[in-house]
Amino acid sequence: MNTKKRRIAEKAIIKIAEREGVTPEYVRKQMQIAMINGLCSTDPKIKAFWDSVPRETDIPTPEELIIHVSGMIKGKG
Repeated sequence: MNTKKRRIAEKAIIKIAEREGVTPEYVRKQMQIAMINGLCSTDPKIKAFWDSVPRETDIPTPEELIIHVSGMIKGKG
């Protein structure tokens, strides 16, 4: 994974945590719970989205998801 992009994603998690008054670890845990729920979906559109997320293991990290989604958004701009 691109180190620069990973650092940017990590900073995004820290900013969310600061804004919400929680720890970065809490934000990561909540993202992981949401991602697991999405990965378990039987909806073909949702499955296709999760299949498109590049990852190093079976479950993407919150940083991998942020990098992927930000790339999707940039592509639409």
